[in-house]
Amino acid sequence: MWMDRMKHSQVGGILAIMGGFILHLTLGTLYCFGNMNTYMTSYLRTHVEGQEHKLYSDAIWIPTLATLGQGLFMTLSGHLEERIGVRMTILLGCTFMTSGVFLTYFTIQYSMALTTLTYGFMFGFGTALAYAPPMAVAMKWYPRKKGLVNGIIVGGFGMGAFIFNTVQTTYLNPLNHSPDADGYFSRRQNDILERVPSVFLLLGSIYGFMQLVAIMLISSPSEDDVASNIPLVTHSAVDDHDEDVLYQNEDLQDTADPSPISTATIQPEPDNLNVSPRQIVKTREFWILWFTFVLNTQSVGYINSMYKAFGQTFIKDDHFLAVVGAFAAVFNSGGRVFWGHMCDVFGYKMCMLLVTTLISILYSTLYFTEFGQRATFAIWIWAIFFSFCGNFVLLPTATALCFGTKNSSKNYGLVMTGSAAAAPIIAILTQWLSPIVGFLGMFIIISFFSAAAAVLTLFFPNCPSPKKILERLSRSPTSL
Repeated sequence: MWMDRMKHSQVGGILAIMGGFILHLTLGTLYCFGNMNTYMTSYLRTHVEGQEHKLYSDAIWIPTLATLGQGLFMTLSGHLEERIGVRMTILLGCTFMTSGVFLTYFTIQYSMALTTLTYGFMFGFGTALAYAPPMAVAMKWYPRKKGLVNGIIVGGFGMGAFIFNTVQTTYLNPLNHSPDADGYFSRRQNDILERVPSVFLLLGSIYGFMQLVAIMLISSPSEDDVASNIPLVTHSAVDDHDEDVLYQNEDLQDTADPSPISTATIQPEPDNLNVSPRQIVKTREFWILWFTFVLNTQSVGYINSMYKAFGQTFIKDDHFLAVVGAFAAVFNSGGRVFWGHMCDVFGYKMCMLLVTTLISILYSTLYFTEFGQRATFAIWIWAIFFSFCGNFVLLPTATALCFGTKNSSKNYGLVMTGSAAAAPIIAILTQWLSPIVGFLGMFIIISFFSAAAAVLTLFFPNCPSPKKILERLSRSPTSL
């Protein structure tokens, strides 16, 4: 009786969302790199032989390798789920990610290249395995609220930097020392720099504990739990394409009054209304989502790595810039919940048009915050984080809406290879073009990328569904 009540109240679903949120808090510390970059690059310049001429723009390869690892291997998590289960897949990913953080204690004392391998690639590979499974589980618990539950979970990814930016800065720079005139910390601030390697031991320990708690909370729904949320589809005789989706609930089962809708017209949505990974690459929806990821990743990667370096050109207050980054994480997190709810209400297409348009406008005007107050800079950074975070809830939700939830981890992994393709582009632009065109030139270039994504989104269907895609593929299986 008690277990039946637990299932009916869907406590397991709530715990799965909580676990996914906690897990993504640790994975989302990828967004801490903008804060850590100043300390890590300064440490390498002053304490590691042969690294004296390293620049902030050289360190862009650390988050680039993280994004590359995440994008290339996320599909692997879907295959591992089928073979070893959700929890073991997440545990394997967390092991790689946290081990990379621990190993950075050693690698940062040798070179930026080795640091890029541990804090970049290993971090990204682990994130790839652990990222999608919690969302797939949550969507099975709450199939009617895909956007909202995805938004809550990936909201943790955005919130991670709010917590850990503060942890990092408090540990490394408690007295709020500012860098030298060249923008780097020097041996005059050796008390700060000597703590850089050990901060990775602190962070790895915290991440590991939080991840173990999260894994214990995440569990897939039973067959009975899934059955209680099976969508029932009625087909209108007037228009076969109009669908009214009803959901089973206990009240409907217990009521003595017959349903006004004839049970003869109610049929469960077949399990095969899911598009396989092999099929999705033949659809135009997939390629629109993929290229949208490629174009919008430019704005994400650059601002995450360089916002603090840009702010330091006219703001000489390290703690203020750390606070800007911390509250950017709040907007990053809250924005994901907001965009997830908006997607449930207004659909993917309208929301993505808003996201891409906002990013383009904000980037094209960001440089001029230098001529305003410090608050102007903060507002623009927060607005950019609030806007770009929509990608990470809208794209997985659109993937599930288009192709179904059965293969959501694999399918979203394929979509996210777009971020892997995009990562080297922003790294090359930052390392080679940024010294020539400066911050203003980079902001304008990135604004054009997002504008192109907005134009591309205009070609996305208004009401995508696996049924429509499968019907189109059956008519023309080899063409888009």
